[in-house]
Amino acid sequence: MTMLSDWLKESGKDRVSPFGDRIPVGPYGELLSVGLDDPAPDLTAEIALGCLPVLTAEAGHVPTWATPEGQPRLSDRAAHLRWLAGAGRGFPAVVMVAAGQTLRQACNAADVDPAACMGIPAAAFAE
Repeated sequence: MTMLSDWLKESGKDRVSPFGDRIPVGPYGELLSVGLDDPAPDLTAEIALGCLPVLTAEAGHVPTWATPEGQPRLSDRAAHLRWLAGAGRGFPAVVMVAAGQTLRQACNAADVDPAACMGIPAAAFAE
């Protein structure tokens, strides 16, 4: 999960224009620690703001839900993370987590080891 966390931080750094102006970017996605057997939290408000919640069973991740000012559409970011996970980049597997579903249930439904997986709420793929 460290590699993903580092990638998310790097992808959210502000950029500089050719004229030296700051281009605000905001977070690509934010890790959110959840219990494997706890139903996914209601993240409707965060998703409506364009935030990409990335659910993980790894403890200690508390998102700030900062505005993703210069990031692509939410559904594109969710699809890109899913693609990265399957592209042999060393990221954990990505599963789609339905409302009220636990991370373990989503992993089992996708035949993925829950210890090596992250979840993205299904609603993020629809925005």
